[in-house]
Amino acid sequence: MKIFRRILKRKKLLLYACLAWAALGGAAGLARAQVPGLAPIKISRIALTNIGPLSVSEALVRANIRAKEGESYNRLTIDDDVRTLYATGYFLNIKVAEERTDDGIALLYILQARPKIIDILYKGNTKFSKEKLGKKVTSKVGEPMDERKLFTDAQEIKKLYEKSGYPKTVVNYIPDAPSGRATVTFEIVETPKVRVSDVQFEGAESFKQKKLRGQLKTKRHWWLSWLTRSGVLKEDQLDEDREKLAEFYRDAGYIDFELKEVRQIQQGPNKVVLRFVISEGRKYKVGAVDYKGVTLFQTNDITKKLKMGVGQTFTPKGLYQDTETVQDTFGTKGYIDARVAPRRQPNVQTGTMDIRYDVSEGEQAKIEKIEIRGNTKTKDRVIRRELTVAPGEVFDMVKVKISKARLEGLDYFEKVEATPEPTDIPNHRNLIISVAEKNTGNVQLGAGFSSIDALVGYVEVSQGNFDLFNWPNFTGGGQKARLKIQLGTQRKDVEITLIEPWFLQRKLELSTDLFYRDLNYLSHNNTFTERDAGVRLGLRKQLYESRKATLEGRVGYTFQDINIRLNPDLHGPITTIENTPFPHVVVRKANVSEEIEREAGDFLETKLSAGLTYDTRDSYRFAFKGQKTDLRAELGGPFGGDVFFYKFELSHSRYIKGFAEGHLLELGGRAGIVKEYGDSEFVPIFERFFLGGLDSLRGYRYRDIGPHDEFGEPLGGNSYWTASAEYSIPVVERVRFAAFYDIGMVYEKAWHFNLSQYADNWGFGLRLNLPIGPLRLDYGIPIHNSVGKAGTGKFQFSVGYQRPF
Repeated sequence: MKIFRRILKRKKLLLYACLAWAALGGAAGLARAQVPGLAPIKISRIALTNIGPLSVSEALVRANIRAKEGESYNRLTIDDDVRTLYATGYFLNIKVAEERTDDGIALLYILQARPKIIDILYKGNTKFSKEKLGKKVTSKVGEPMDERKLFTDAQEIKKLYEKSGYPKTVVNYIPDAPSGRATVTFEIVETPKVRVSDVQFEGAESFKQKKLRGQLKTKRHWWLSWLTRSGVLKEDQLDEDREKLAEFYRDAGYIDFELKEVRQIQQGPNKVVLRFVISEGRKYKVGAVDYKGVTLFQTNDITKKLKMGVGQTFTPKGLYQDTETVQDTFGTKGYIDARVAPRRQPNVQTGTMDIRYDVSEGEQAKIEKIEIRGNTKTKDRVIRRELTVAPGEVFDMVKVKISKARLEGLDYFEKVEATPEPTDIPNHRNLIISVAEKNTGNVQLGAGFSSIDALVGYVEVSQGNFDLFNWPNFTGGGQKARLKIQLGTQRKDVEITLIEPWFLQRKLELSTDLFYRDLNYLSHNNTFTERDAGVRLGLRKQLYESRKATLEGRVGYTFQDINIRLNPDLHGPITTIENTPFPHVVVRKANVSEEIEREAGDFLETKLSAGLTYDTRDSYRFAFKGQKTDLRAELGGPFGGDVFFYKFELSHSRYIKGFAEGHLLELGGRAGIVKEYGDSEFVPIFERFFLGGLDSLRGYRYRDIGPHDEFGEPLGGNSYWTASAEYSIPVVERVRFAAFYDIGMVYEKAWHFNLSQYADNWGFGLRLNLPIGPLRLDYGIPIHNSVGKAGTGKFQFSVGYQRPF
């Protein structure tokens, strides 16, 4: 124990003692102590000592080592313990001294603790607050100081400056650790923003400079850069632009494209010209297309399916897609082990790329059984009914992919995997569907505001994987349920919806809606309000479905009570409205026309509806291409109703990519007619058409286009048409600027269209995708109104919710 006594007396001799012990052959002696056949050596004692002003508790050390007094000595265990102690982050240096004693091996852990951080300071920062900088720093007060983490933290602060347009900002960290307590200071030398005065492309011959600039995120500085936050040099954005430019050229067939350098030409301390020096190379076209190893199909039949035929532009993306096409050709027939390897052979002289697909066909497989794994809430039948394959069929990998996409589209699962699994039966595989479920319930609270129905607060409770008969959890049946309540200054709404997507065990969607609406915003002069209460049943089915288009058919039935109430604050004599299908006894109101008075009272409405929708949009939420066409018909009066009418409406919208990335042109049009039949002499006001406001002609007041009574109250009409064009561009993330033109008219009679009578407007607006919901702000400026005054411009806005009509 001599070494221990010396160390405990004088810690300065610690390292010398450790080295002397090793040099005198201690390690060799310990090695001999573990020779096979000899009795194991025990650990006689474990002691700890700390170097430096800061110590670490003995309890923490012993909790992180496996070596114990009285147990067998093992050098590998001690090495593992040292690594474990380092992993705690509390130690800067760890040494283990070992000494042979009469009763075994004595161990001394010599520990130097890291200083603890007591404060983190920032010096030189004027562009960002210390709170914002602190979000980039992973080192925390009270933790041991780790210089590797401090270096990473400094780099993260530097990246924050670079991303914000301060490319040459310098960030250093300075630790000050007297007495084992560290104060860390991040010193920041900020540099001004560098404006990009121009972006040029040297060596570009095939594309115009403007076209190439449109591919980059880095933009030239212009007068709206303060709003768009563009036009400044950002190094990380510049790195991304290098990749985007190369991808653009290669997708255009320039496989040999090379970006040689990006020169930054200074034009003063705060301005720079970016010059991309490029070599375009040749534009390659597809030469010969050949196959090797194909025996099951005619190669001409495969070639017809390829997107890149002979003479067309060759691109890496096209090659990937065509390789998948060849793979799917075999996959549809059950050759799931088929492997396709494309081989490229460029010809620089002719500018062509010969392609050969090397195929290993394998053997045809069939599905033995389908196993569902990972579903704890969702019933097996809910998953199986979405599959387009079944046991005993050929293992069609294309149908398996479609099945996987369907399951992902349910939005019940975080992850969906569909993989084949070998079986004991030759050429038979099991299909394993593995899912990871996610929470499908949702509660939303919020508020909205619009220029039509003012302030609205709402609460919505929904369950996307509902089961009406699974009490008390009510989950796992694949149904959809929703309760929504809206309360506002001008409206009250309650709606309960239940959807069964597989009605009668078929892919036929049955929806049931119970609703109550109290609407106070329909009248311009506050002369009447409308209250609706009832139930709506609907059936919907996909009649045609592909990757690019869907055709949907639907039918429905509505049973509702509608009450039109005149404002009780308006006084007048009691009057009986005679000679109508719905005679009413009402109180004559001041400034209320006979047309409005005859609408007052209760109506029992029953109506049948049917519709077709053809949709090729690339996104249901925000489309950039494609179109949607909708045809709808309604028949009011059957099964006991007292409102008799028929109605047809046709709408069409088209989405076209604009002149630059992110630009969008939206074109739309609608038209409709409604007419009474049977004993009815007029169509009630709640079934007529209106135009004007946020969703039609934005330069006019809500419902202001069309016939009015003598007091200026909109009466609506039995025929209408409207069209619009809107061009929008991205400004910053989540913000778009739009310019639009609207035109249309409402006519009193059914089947009456007079295109010489119309109203139109132009305008501009903003579209914001906010966390609280979408915000839409438009300012419409009337141009012409052939049946009334055009008036002045109107603001139209909504935020936070979508208003149901």
